[in-house]
Amino acid sequence: MAESLNRTGGERDPSGPARRRLSPAERLPQLLDAAIEEFAERGYAGASMAGAAARAGVAKALLYHYFPGKAELFKAVVRACIQPVFTEAQRLVDAHAGSQAELVRVLIELGYARVTAEPRQGVVFKLLLAEADRFPELAAFYHAEVLSRGLALTRAVVRAGVESGEFRPEAVDDPGLAAVLMAPIAMASVWRIMLGPDQAPSPEAMCRAHLALALNGLRRR
Repeated sequence: MAESLNRTGGERDPSGPARRRLSPAERLPQLLDAAIEEFAERGYAGASMAGAAARAGVAKALLYHYFPGKAELFKAVVRACIQPVFTEAQRLVDAHAGSQAELVRVLIELGYARVTAEPRQGVVFKLLLAEADRFPELAAFYHAEVLSRGLALTRAVVRAGVESGEFRPEAVDDPGLAAVLMAPIAMASVWRIMLGPDQAPSPEAMCRAHLALALNGLRRR
């Protein structure tokens, strides 16, 4: 165990020269990349901390140093995949000075761009679809940290559009509107998982149609 920890921590390895110790900021992405490979290949039920550690080339004890167990490791993988899009979306909202209709366009385009540019996000989505019924804690985590955040952000943009007079007043009280605005992006990801990128409907075409329907439905007459 001592030799393994030394090897993975970057200290002296009896079988070779000393390796530089990685900082947590350098180590964590390596561990999460290995973990998502483990989850993608084996599913949540079949994945193990030992398997993730082996893929990362580290001792299992080092993985447990960062993550108390498999559930915490999976949650960290989801956060690493999803957090960048929320960070970027919030940055766009905070910096936006134009119309709310334009902001809706920018945010919807961001969502579709992530469908095609971030394959790890699709892997996470596939795992959640496959495993959530057997592991309700995964569904609860997704609802709390992904769906609820997305709905709250969408509702805030719609509310701002109503207050500015751009969007129809009743939109702010529509309980299903935020979910309907988000759903096509999620469906684009599901179809790519089911059918593959070549057979799934074009995200670019879906984005154009989504924007036309959303903005026509939101605008005040």
